[in-house]
Amino acid sequence: MKEARNGGAKRIGNIKKDELEGLIGEYISFLKIERGLSLNTISSYYLDLVKFYGYVMEEKVDFKTPSPFFFQDFLSYLEKQNLSGKTRARFYSSIKGFYKFLFRHRMIGEFPFKDIGYPFVVRKLPDFLTKDEIGRILSVDFTKRYAEKKGSVKKERSAVADFMNVRNKTILELLYSSGLRISELATIKPDNFNFDMNFIRVYGKGQKERMVPFGTPFKDLLKTYLPLRQKYERGDKNYLFITERGFSLTRQGLWKIIKKAAALANIGKNITPHMLRHTFATHLLEGGADLRSIQQMLGHSSISTTEIYTHTDITHIKEQHLKFHPRNIRRK
Repeated sequence: MKEARNGGAKRIGNIKKDELEGLIGEYISFLKIERGLSLNTISSYYLDLVKFYGYVMEEKVDFKTPSPFFFQDFLSYLEKQNLSGKTRARFYSSIKGFYKFLFRHRMIGEFPFKDIGYPFVVRKLPDFLTKDEIGRILSVDFTKRYAEKKGSVKKERSAVADFMNVRNKTILELLYSSGLRISELATIKPDNFNFDMNFIRVYGKGQKERMVPFGTPFKDLLKTYLPLRQKYERGDKNYLFITERGFSLTRQGLWKIIKKAAALANIGKNITPHMLRHTFATHLLEGGADLRSIQQMLGHSSISTTEIYTHTDITHIKEQHLKFHPRNIRRK
């Protein structure tokens, strides 16, 4: 963000040009150290604020006392760059968080977002799998595929294939059983599990801790997987899911397993790890679970995020209406 200086820092009104840059640096440090946000999240905030910094410099605005019109103009500027409503809303949240930080630390005298409306975002309904599709994925047998590719000795090939088959099934069952994010799945450790209560201790966004239940099918698979895992673990003993070489599985590695399962199950949808999370929530709602419980299991900070699942399966709602509404019941 720094530019060449001629005869000292350039000023915008009474504000030094490099002051905003320094405050952004302090805010990023705050997000990293005190908020404990992930590197990906921090990177997103930083890039948004870099763009905001450039706009402030270009428009020569005193960023400590911006008018509401300035933010609206900035959002219009983003819109002209063909950025989606969701991306513009993210910029809004990034800048609002930055100003909240400045206000709370008394770096500005007034919080300028009180009368500024949130940019409208059209929410895309999440894609999810049907019960038949998820059943086919959970029934996939990876053994033959791995036995054909791995190892030079038949016995060794078979052992590695068995390990990877059970591991992959355990991964898929956990995703569907508990609705974890892929980043949460990658960092799960064996000591996160309470087998007496059937709960997992999960650390989500901002290292927020939550307890998530898991089902019996996953528990049974895990009991099979853990002894196999001990034969392959090397340095990464802390992480639950490892490669056949003993290293922890990355998010990319987990993604490939999910894609492979979908291909073997002959499912044409573009399946992502998050789709399994959506499937978990949708099937819970269809089964009668309340939104508050689903919110807690998913780790959503706001119930409004969870409410999108009330709109996911119109077909199911219509079937329920047809089946149970008294005007639809055929008279015998």
